[in-house]
Amino acid sequence: MWTATFCRYTRLTCENINYNTTHVKRYSHLSCRRKSCVTLNVRYSITDPFTHTHLQSRLLVNIRKRFRLKRPQNSVSAAMAARQLNNQLLPSVVYVSPGGDYEDDDENSMDWDAFPTASTSTYRPINKRRDKIPLDFRKWEHVSKKNKEGDPFRFRVVSYNVLAQYLLECHPYLYTDCDPQDLEWKVRSDRIFKEIMDLDPDILCLQEVQSHHIKSFYSKFEKSGYYGIYKQKTGHREDGCAIYFKRDVFDMDDHLSVEYYQPEMPLLNRDNVGLMMRLVPRDCPQTSIVVATTHLLYNPKRTDVRLAQMQVLLAELDRFAYYDEDNGKDTGYYPIILTGDFNSIPESAPIKLLDTGKISSIPYRDRLDWRRVAITDNCQHLSVHINRPRGVLSDFSMVKIYNSELAPCNPSAPEPGTVPPDPDVMRHSFMFNTPIIQHPLKLASVYPRTKPNKSEEATTFQDRWITVDYMYFSCCNKLKLLERLRLPTALECQVLGSLPNDVYGSDHLVLAAHFEIRENTVAH
Repeated sequence: MWTATFCRYTRLTCENINYNTTHVKRYSHLSCRRKSCVTLNVRYSITDPFTHTHLQSRLLVNIRKRFRLKRPQNSVSAAMAARQLNNQLLPSVVYVSPGGDYEDDDENSMDWDAFPTASTSTYRPINKRRDKIPLDFRKWEHVSKKNKEGDPFRFRVVSYNVLAQYLLECHPYLYTDCDPQDLEWKVRSDRIFKEIMDLDPDILCLQEVQSHHIKSFYSKFEKSGYYGIYKQKTGHREDGCAIYFKRDVFDMDDHLSVEYYQPEMPLLNRDNVGLMMRLVPRDCPQTSIVVATTHLLYNPKRTDVRLAQMQVLLAELDRFAYYDEDNGKDTGYYPIILTGDFNSIPESAPIKLLDTGKISSIPYRDRLDWRRVAITDNCQHLSVHINRPRGVLSDFSMVKIYNSELAPCNPSAPEPGTVPPDPDVMRHSFMFNTPIIQHPLKLASVYPRTKPNKSEEATTFQDRWITVDYMYFSCCNKLKLLERLRLPTALECQVLGSLPNDVYGSDHLVLAAHFEIRENTVAH
């Protein structure tokens, strides 16, 4: 049991352990802003020497952790959002972090070495800025030679999780090691805008774009010659994904939003979304390019949810990027570039699916029945599988997934079980819920994720420096990767300290790549 009083001190009284002692932790930053002095003073209640046992240390950390997470709701809207957790038919609003939803981890997943014990007289944050960031920390890496024949079309793509300000402000305890000035939106937005404009992208994919900042901040891109499409998360979320492109370089042929909340699928009950565009270069009108971005669920324990979200995204991308020209004589996929914050490490199932084209679905399926949304284990809509050989392209009216934007005649999501079984689905039941998930899109990663010396790249800090942001492109002779903006290794990221900082305005590192495409790719 423990009690807490808020003033300059937080008093924690631990009972039911071998020693009865009181721990007093002084939060200097509550009264001395911008000073990083946090002291742990231990006062003994017995005369014998006292030393924390391993169990006592874990108990103390667990108490502190519960105190941090289970705080009172700050507003009525926040309290209403939390109450929706028990309704599986609605998009879940669990705890929100800069990466999305998450649930409290169990004590076995905690890094106990990162917390102080009785032998620690001064607690120092483990992620403080220590060194000056080198000028060449992010530099362009040459990947392949440019084509000197003809006049190939070249363009640059940037992908960035910009960290929605409302998520930062709702969860300040995630950024206690940062300078408060670096967390202010005016300061962060200026740095984000400068960093993006210095990269001079032709196509810009963004995640965690806060809807309230579309006019006040992101309109600056419109004034700088870009045109953008924005898709806000479903439910009560205030952020979403956006794709911008230079108006003097591309024309937009079409765009499509993807909602992962599917009322017919209990596993797909989250608010995450995706967005894709088909762009036509003005100087090369016979060529089309498909660009897609998404932000998958954060919760580290729910790989099954992220894999299901990826399956929906790939099915829509398969439908959107396919072309059929000259009465079936010329068919295939437009060159694809897929970016986003997938909240998945390189060894996880969603990334393995993209890398290898197939994975085992057995650990992630449970009782999930994909016949409800008619998406096969080939990551295709069943209507696509049936109609494509006939030369018929499947529009949204032919698929079974739900999208609030594309179903204006039925604005409310149908109740589970109200959609009658489809005869085509029943005849093709063998294509659903198999032990293997695969996709027909041949994709390659822009980044190798490990350096030649086997050190791992990193894009953000989540208990450790890891990669969760990705950029993929079609692995074909039509699209060539020329350069990429180098990612640092996890060890090199130590110079960054805590993100955001006085150089980078987000808690993620930006991705950027330079591509080349042949003029005779596809007759548009």
